[in-house]
Amino acid sequence: MEGLQLDRSQILGYKELDQASYNLAVGGLLLYGVVVNALICFFGQNLIYYLSGGTFTVFLLIYFGCALLSVALSNSQSAAVNFVGYNLLVLPIGILLALTVPGFSFQTIQSALVGTGVFLVLMTGAAYVKPEFFLSLGSTLRTGLIVTLIAEIVLGFLGLAGGYLDYAVVAIFSLYLGFDWARANSCPPTLRNAILSATQIYLDIVNIFLRLLMIFGRNSRRR
Repeated sequence: MEGLQLDRSQILGYKELDQASYNLAVGGLLLYGVVVNALICFFGQNLIYYLSGGTFTVFLLIYFGCALLSVALSNSQSAAVNFVGYNLLVLPIGILLALTVPGFSFQTIQSALVGTGVFLVLMTGAAYVKPEFFLSLGSTLRTGLIVTLIAEIVLGFLGLAGGYLDYAVVAIFSLYLGFDWARANSCPPTLRNAILSATQIYLDIVNIFLRLLMIFGRNSRRR
């Protein structure tokens, strides 16, 4: 979601929030996304499978269609439209989690949740103390993520286990947490920027959680 552009313009006449309200809005949106995902995991495991006629290919088309539409809506100048775009990520990701999480033990899920929470607290705290450091990492993180994803694709085609790359992805998205939090607090504190910032941080959190889930799940199977 690096294509999302935070609103730095004052000419649109958006009313700015005080910093505390702005941070509360970002946190509230993140909590909203997590709660919606949790509810879908508990109550909606079969919903998308039923709606797609039991075809996983249809689910993937819906998933990526929602993601592309979300990116398009993020370019709108309306905070309400941006919020719709945020939901177009939260809902299909919730369904993806509902299809993925049940394959792991409760202990593994709990460990992944705790680990994600620890990374979130540590990296946002570090970004609050040293925002200039994290803001300087943008191009480095993009390059690292692209290289890691290409490596995963190549290893996948070769049929080689690339589980160790999960650690690299966790490290990259942990740094992205700090980067996105520092960037969120470097732009005008408008509701639109709060929604766009929450979208980016939410995606960081989901990626960390899924990779930790795979790491802890793999480790538990080896015992």
